[in-house]
Amino acid sequence: MALVARWVSLLGHPFAMVAVMVVVAALHFGTRADALRALTVVTLFTLLPLAILMARQVRRRSWTNVDASERAERPLLFVVGLIGLAALLAYTFFFHPHSFLLRGGIGTLALLSVCAAVTPWLKVSLHMAFGALATATLLLLGSQVGWALLVVMPVLAWSRLALKRHRPSEVAAGALAGVGAALAILGS
Repeated sequence: MALVARWVSLLGHPFAMVAVMVVVAALHFGTRADALRALTVVTLFTLLPLAILMARQVRRRSWTNVDASERAERPLLFVVGLIGLAALLAYTFFFHPHSFLLRGGIGTLALLSVCAAVTPWLKVSLHMAFGALATATLLLLGSQVGWALLVVMPVLAWSRLALKRHRPSEVAAGALAGVGAALAILGS
């Protein structure tokens, strides 16, 4: 079962959820070229720096795994993520001010900031937060992909618990934070 939980965790990783959300949302608002540009920009500003950080920290044995599963590992993850999001927002504001990435980036920045702020008391599941963000965002856009992700979310929650990376309260907090961010982004 641990192997299945690891695969579910990998397939439901925040990077995967963000990529799916960005591509599907970009296709909703624009063209395939827009989707490719949006995914490239998000990858360069946020996902790539975080991936480099994760690989570096695990290689140096500073982190136990790429998920930054220990509470003490989270601050650096949040700093790099927040800086990347700020850079993404600045780029989008100056070069593509009408892009959906601007509103989405602000909502994601708020989501990550809340998760960072509560870390001393609660290690929010970022897998669940970004999974719920992607699911709720795509459902609010009327995408069938959102329904598919909705089916995946309970399995992802199980995997985070089965791998002992989170407690039930942390999984629930992640899901609530992600849905809240999606509602903030698209609810109005």
